Amino acid sequence: MNLDQALRRYREGQFSDADVTQCTGLSKRSYRELIRTGAVCTITEDRGRGLVRLCDATVFKRCAIIAALNEAGWSLAVAGQIALALPFRSLLYETCDPLRILLESWAHVDPQSGLPSRVACPRVDWFDPEKPAKADPKTDWVMEIYESRFVGVKYTTGGKSIIFGDLRDRGASFVGWYPCDAREEFLRSEIAKLSKERVPEGVAQADFVETWEDPTPWSKDFARHGYRYERHDSNHDPLRLAAEAMAHDQLYKSTINVSLAVRKALRRYLGIEPAASSHELD
Repeated sequence: MNLDQALRRYREGQFSDADVTQCTGLSKRSYRELIRTGAVCTITEDRGRGLVRLCDATVFKRCAIIAALNEAGWSLAVAGQIALALPFRSLLYETCDPLRILLESWAHVDPQSGLPSRVACPRVDWFDPEKPAKADPKTDWVMEIYESRFVGVKYTTGGKSIIFGDLRDRGASFVGWYPCDAREEFLRSEIAKLSKERVPEGVAQADFVETWEDPTPWSKDFARHGYRYERHDSNHDPLRLAAEAMAHDQLYKSTINVSLAVRKALRRYLGIEPAASSHELD
C-alpha cells in the first residue's frame, strides 16, 4: 500500500482492532480490556459473522498514549484515565494528523487521486517517509509524573508543567483535576499555533482551542468505571501547592512524549514504519 492509498483509507476514519494493536503496540487482550472498562469506545461492535469492530481516529490516537503509559509501567486502568484527562487532547489529535499536515484539507477532492491536493511544503516533517520518527522539542507535548504521584503536561520546552491529576493508592488509581490556569500556557504551544493554519475564512476554530476541556458532560458516565474528578483550582489549595512544589524539586519523574507516541502510531498506519510488536499474541 503506497502513501496515497493509506491516506485514502485513513480519511474513512474507521480503524479495526488489528489497526489499533499493530500501530500502537497494545495487545489484543489489552485493547479488549480497555473497551470492557469504558476507557475507549468503539463505533461498531464485532458481533455476528463477518462483522468487524471499528473505532474512530480519536480512540486510535488515545490508544497510542495509553500504550505508552502502560509501557512506562502504569496499569491499563490508570493509563486509560490519564489519557482521557489530558488537557486539550482534542486539539493534539486534530493537529497531529496526516490529513491536516500533508493535505490541503479544505480543498476539493481530486477525482483521480481521491484526495485533496498535497501541501507544497508541510510545516513539519512528522509524516515524511524519508525521515525517521523522532522527538520534536519545538512541538512535542511531554507528560511528566512526579514521584509516582502528580501528573502534569508541558506544552512547550522549558515551560510550566500543568498538573491535571494525581495518583493515589500507590499508583493504583487516578483522580483528575478540573480546569485551572492552563489556557495561557497551552496557547503558547506550537500545536496551538499549527491548529490555526489553513483554516478558511468563515470556519470557526473548534471550541477546545479556547477553553479547557470540561469533563462535566461525560464524567458521570465514567464514574461507574472508577473515573474521578476533583477541584483543585484555588491558588491556596494544599494539594495544588504540594504538586507545584514537587514538580519544581522532584526526586524523580517519569516522562512520556505523548506527541511522539501518537505520531509513531500514525506512521505505522500509513506504512512509513513497520507494525509495532506486542508482548501478547492473543
